[in-house]
Formats: sequence, structure tokens, C-alpha cells
Amino acid sequence: MTVAASHDPRRRRPWAWWILPLAALGLVMAMGWGAYEVYQDREKRYRHQVESALRVANMLQAQSVADWRQRRLAEGAALLDDSLFAQAVARWQATPAPEREALVRERLRTMVERAKYTAAYLVSPDGQLLLSPAGPANGQLPLPARRVLQRALDQAEPAMVEMHRNALFAFPIFGVLAPVFDGVRPVAAVWLVSDVRTTLYPLLDAWPSASRTAESVLVERDGDEVLYLSPLRHRFDEPLTLREPLAGADNDDPVQRAALGARGTLYGRDYRNERVLAMVSTVPDSPWLLISKMDVADAFTDAQRREWLALALLASLGLLWAGSMAVLWQWRAWRRERALKTELERNMRWLENAQQAASVGYFAYDAARAEFFMSRMASAMFGLPADGYMTLRQWVAMLHPGERERVLDIHGRALSGRAPLRTQYRILRPSDGQVRWIEVWGEYGSDDEAGPARMTGTVQDITERKHAEEQLARYRAALEERVRLDALTQVANRLALDEVVAQEWSRAERDGSSLALLMIDVDHFKAYNDRYGHVAGDQCLQSVARALSSGAVLRASDLVARYGGEEFAVLLPGTDATFAAQAAQRLCEAVNALALEHSANPQGDRVTISVGVASLRPRDVAAPPGQPRAGVDAAQALFQQADAALYRAKQAGRNQVAIYEPGRMDVLHAPAPVPQDLHDL
Repeated sequence: MTVAASHDPRRRRPWAWWILPLAALGLVMAMGWGAYEVYQDREKRYRHQVESALRVANMLQAQSVADWRQRRLAEGAALLDDSLFAQAVARWQATPAPEREALVRERLRTMVERAKYTAAYLVSPDGQLLLSPAGPANGQLPLPARRVLQRALDQAEPAMVEMHRNALFAFPIFGVLAPVFDGVRPVAAVWLVSDVRTTLYPLLDAWPSASRTAESVLVERDGDEVLYLSPLRHRFDEPLTLREPLAGADNDDPVQRAALGARGTLYGRDYRNERVLAMVSTVPDSPWLLISKMDVADAFTDAQRREWLALALLASLGLLWAGSMAVLWQWRAWRRERALKTELERNMRWLENAQQAASVGYFAYDAARAEFFMSRMASAMFGLPADGYMTLRQWVAMLHPGERERVLDIHGRALSGRAPLRTQYRILRPSDGQVRWIEVWGEYGSDDEAGPARMTGTVQDITERKHAEEQLARYRAALEERVRLDALTQVANRLALDEVVAQEWSRAERDGSSLALLMIDVDHFKAYNDRYGHVAGDQCLQSVARALSSGAVLRASDLVARYGGEEFAVLLPGTDATFAAQAAQRLCEAVNALALEHSANPQGDRVTISVGVASLRPRDVAAPPGQPRAGVDAAQALFQQADAALYRAKQAGRNQVAIYEPGRMDVLHAPAPVPQDLHDL
């Protein structure tokens, strides 16, 4: 009995009945733990995707707000550079008249109608309102604007009046003050006023998702308070009226933490006491902070609920059969991944639509893989296929050879310091061979300080803007050149002569060289006008100017200018009295060769000129005590000597060249050759 019982297999291995259930339970637990790990990893990746999308939306809006501010400042700069408008203001102030006032008002009306400003005022340098598009204006600038006005006048550049409320307007306003100069001193300023409700706030409503809780708000720290600059979605306070005291660093409100210096991605509770995910950034070149946020429940709860339901279903099926559960888990995982991918694609489409509206693309750079992930808009800018990827080698090859070293240095320093990046550079697009201008905004970051760096940011094709800037620069240069040209004779005018004299005087003073000046007067020109008429007189001056400017008579470095009326001046750098007199003699011969009839000339029957010659070294001219020489004032001695010589030539009978010498003046008759030694005359 005992032996038989001892050989009964059921009594010999009782643990065998439990091994399969234990193995199945262990397998289920192992699979459950693995499923939980997969869930945690997917939740982390989904959270990172949501945070990245919120970061990109925040950057796009911050860039839109910064561009809005820069456009206002650029429009003020255009007014500052508008010399015609400055002249119109100066003439109206000097002699008020309805027609002159109308010119100024028309320019103000243009800013309101074309630049979409709410109001535009011409103000005096002390802040008194002078004109509006509708007519004369009364009152003074608000106190914040008066402070900015003084700074704009002192720095001779437009300045922004930050957002504020004023009794003149029933809404919050943003302003720009552009000073107006008459060439030397400020005569007025233009106050441009924008209604931020219609120009700025709509920029904060553009979101790349259909979230019901997403909103962006502009705030500013004002001492120990936070001032809300834009309206809140779930409160009805008027903008610029809601203020909150800073409650300390332990406050959970992202707005409070942003005012205390926090930046980037934050989790906390907002003014509704709801748990939110927020992104905080500064608006470049401004005191403003932009906080973009959405409820955590809105961002993650649906995905978490789906994940937990899938995990529970997976666990229950695993208790029935481990193999079936594995297959079912894989199927459910595929379904979850497809749902997440579909939702991500929908968010990406929303983001692409927002980028297309703003003409901006986004990218993400992985330093470990040396690879860029590009949006479709960004890929199109670089002429790449819409597969969304670009290697570092491809990007470096596209950089314009003239800027490659500079761009790589900028990116390298930003990467090593993990600092924000903003730069502009040219690329040579391989798809069509075009040179395009690209502007990049980016931020570097990583999951931990020791880990590989990543950069996310936006790119924008600014080629058309660069071309417009270059065209404006060419137009401005051409306009400045026209301002320095005499309209009748097409030679340099008095302004151009003064500028060149100042430059050449300074150069001759440094080099120790001589500077010569010829003062020229058309003989008996009043009698010519009386005899032949003013139209013929204008044609005579044009012919004389062409003769004086002839390349066969003067050097390329010499300058011919109309000094006033029938008087001309010729500046001869690096020329002593001997060669200046020879040049003057050739000018007399060139005018005589015109054979212009002048029957009213007592000295003959043709048009002639008289020339006064002066030459000196600037180093030999002592400045008056306590009065340093500067500009054309330093060369007054040269003008005085040449003018005295001209007077001597006219007194001696005209049609002559007179040379100024200290203590005497020599006179050369035009037909006679110039002696080799002028001192022997």
C-alpha cells in the first residue's frame, strides 16, 4: 500500500497542477506591465506633441504681434524720411495759409485711409495738437505720449507709445510718434493712433486647433501688478482695466509666474481655477508677455480615457487567453496609434493652414540625427519635396557661399549656448537656382541639460520684402541725388557745392594739399535778359553750364556748380594757383567758342565770362580763437578770396581771369596765354 501510494504520480508531483495557471498568470502580469510601460511611453510622446504644437502656436502669434509693432514703427520711419512732407509742414508753420494747411492734412488723411490708422495728428514739439485730417485740432498729447515725444525728438527717430487708455478715445490705443525735421531742427511730430481692438487683438484669435478652451493673452508687468493688455475669453473686463497684484513665487497661475520671470511650458491653474497647460514667451523688442494656454482636460483627458479603456480591455482578455490577448492588444494598439496619428494629422493641417495664412513654415532640428523635420510650407521655401525631412548636409549646401561662414557661426553659438535664434540669410535653392532670403526664429532645448539639443522654430521667405527694401534704398539715393542738382542747368547746386567743399577741405587739411576755387560770372547777363528775354537767358545759362562741365576742359574730380543767378563756381581739389589759372583760361575759351550772340555786351558781340581764382592750403588758414572750423564754414576764406578776385576781374573790364594773391591781385586777359610764372605778372 505504501509502496503503491509512493509511486502514484498524482501524489508524487502535486505542484504540476499549478504550474500552468502560475505561468499563465505570470505571462499576463508581464504583458500587463509591458502594456502599462507602452501606455506611459505613448502618453509622454502625446504630451510632447501637444506641448510642441502649443509652443509653435505661441511663437507664431508672438511673431505676428512683433511684426505688427515693427510695421507701425516702419510707417513712422517713412514719415521721418519724407522730406517733402517736412518742407510742407515748415512752410505752413512759417506762413499759415489754407492751401498749405490742406497739403499737410492730405498727408495725414493718407495715413488714416491707407495705413488703417484710427487717427493721425500733427503736434508741436511741446506736445500741442495742431492739425488732424479734418482740420485744426485743440488740446495736448496725453502724458505718456508727451514723454515719448521728447525721446523721439532727442533721438531723431520714431518712438512707440505703448498701449494705454485715454479720454480722447473710447477704446485702448497704441501710438507712434514720428518727428518732423526741417533739415536742422524739429518743427513738429506726427502722432499715429491705432485701435488695438481691430488691428492687434485679431492676431491673438488665430489658433491651429478647434479647442474650446484655447486662448492667448497679452500682459505686462507694471510694478507690483500684472496688467492685462488684451481681453480674456471667459471674463468680460475691458482691456487695460484688469490689474492683479503679484501674489508671490508660490502662485500657481501661469500669468503670475510669467510676470515673475518664468518662460516656456508651464502647468498650473488659471483665473477660472482650471488646470491648464500654458506657453509663455516675450514679444521681441517690447515689454509685453504672450501667454497661450488650454485646459489640460481639453488637451489630454480624451486620450487618457481611451488609453485606460484599452488597457482594461487588454487585461480582461489576457485572463481568458494570453495568446488571444496579445493579438487583441496589438490590434488595439494599432487602432490607438492610428487614432493618435489621425488627430495629429488634423492638428498639423490646422497648423499648416495657420502657417499659410501667415506665410510662415515651421521646422524641428534633431542634433543627434543631424536632421530637420520640415512642414510643407517650409519644404516649399527650400525647394524640397513635401516628405518633411532635410539633412544637415543639404541645408549647408543651400547656404549662399557669401554668407555660409557667418550663418554657421550664428547657429553654432546659439546651439552651444542653447540660446534663442533669430537671423536672416540667403539660400541658393537647387530646385530652380533662385536666390531667396530666409528669416529664422528658433529656440533650442532638450529633455535634460546633458541630452542632445533640439531646435524648434519658424521660417519665412522674406525675398519680396528684401527686394522692396533695396528698391526703396535706390529710390531714396536717386531722390537725394536729384535734390543736389540744379533744375535749370543740370549741374550741382549750392547745397551739393557746400557738401563737397566741406569734404575736400577736410581731406586737403589732412593731406596738406591745396584747394582751388573759381568764381565765375556771366558778363552783362542782366542786359542779355533785357535784350533777348528770360527764355533765351535760361538757354544761355544752360549752354554756359555745358561748356563749363565739358570733359575736355576739367578733370573728373572737379566740380561745377551753379552758385546763384548767373554765377557759377568750380572746385578744383589738389590744385595750386598756377594750374587753377590755366583751368580758368580754358573755361573762358570754351565759353567764347560757343559764339553766343550778345549785342548788349559792351566788350564784344558774344557771351563771355569773368573768373576769379583763389587757391590756398587749409593748414595755412588759422581758425578764429575759440571757434573750431567745421564744414563749409571752415572754407569761408577760400570763398572770400575767389569772390574778391572775381570783383577785380569785373572792375578791370570783364572777360578776364583775376588771381588772388596776398597783398595784390593779378589779372589775365582771356585772349592772352597764361604765363609760366604768375608772380612775374
